[in-house]
Amino acid sequence: MLDRMGILQGLFGVFAGPGSAQARASAGDLARRWRRAFHEFPDLRADLIRQAGLLRPQPVTMTEGEPTVAPLDPHRLAYEAGRRDFALQLLAAGGVSIDELNAIVKEDDYE
Repeated sequence: MLDRMGILQGLFGVFAGPGSAQARASAGDLARRWRRAFHEFPDLRADLIRQAGLLRPQPVTMTEGEPTVAPLDPHRLAYEAGRRDFALQLLAAGGVSIDELNAIVKEDDYE
């Protein structure tokens, strides 16, 4: 889910050439900023998860009293995918691991 190095290389490798010293330095700077932000403001991680809708269930419609999956709206799907991708990039840049993500979810009772 959170391939931190893959995300950072994807963000910076395009502009400076994959694996270049400039790309690694830019990715390192980004990671340091977000790790510092998550350290100084621990609730920022949970806010990102909540605001991006990472744990939001799929929408349903009620049909004769039974919940069914809502019809797919391509515009809504694209919008939500963009929000989730951006949040995952920021979480990965901040060094949030899968285990930490699970702990955040459990401690804030998002389940």
